Amino acid sequence: MTNKSRLEKEKIIEVAADLFGEKGYAATSIRDISQALKVSIATLYYYFKNKEDLLFTIIESIGDDLLVRLKEARDKYEDPMEALREMLSRHIALTEKKKNMVKVYVVEQHNLSKRFKKIIYKQHREIYDVYIEQLRRLRDQGLISSEPLSVTAFAIFGMVNWCYRWFKQGGRLSINDVTQRLIDMIFYGIIDQKTPTSGKEP
Repeated sequence: MTNKSRLEKEKIIEVAADLFGEKGYAATSIRDISQALKVSIATLYYYFKNKEDLLFTIIESIGDDLLVRLKEARDKYEDPMEALREMLSRHIALTEKKKNMVKVYVVEQHNLSKRFKKIIYKQHREIYDVYIEQLRRLRDQGLISSEPLSVTAFAIFGMVNWCYRWFKQGGRLSINDVTQRLIDMIFYGIIDQKTPTSGKEP
């Protein structure tokens, strides 16, 4: 694939992700995408077999991007706590940088056929395993005691993956503010340890 073709394909993915994110996959047609790009439908079919193939490419692409970010963060620090903090920071940053792709990744996977779902499930497992491996390192060093670790991992996914629903670019909170708050909640919980949990003094 030439550099021009690669850029054209990337542009199709970007515009399709924006339309799927804004209108929903089911409500977006191939014609909608071609009109937004100002290219022929034949051009879209040159790169993608059909609309589902395009959806799969978007989901696989953002998942691969996340995996690379997580592994780089994991390998950046020997300290497992700092490594996990960096992993979370990079994961959350995707919400700002690729909001519509993240939204498509989270909410549109049910539109994939069984064959594509199987591939994405394998990718999910890789992402899960990277987090579980890091949580085990923390547990083995006596830094966390949460069992089973799977609950912690899924809680992280729930908090981080759904940021796209409420994070507003240009709003009162920056992505750095949100990242710090979420990391504090994941590491330390929501209760201030210095604050009584009932109306009675300790």
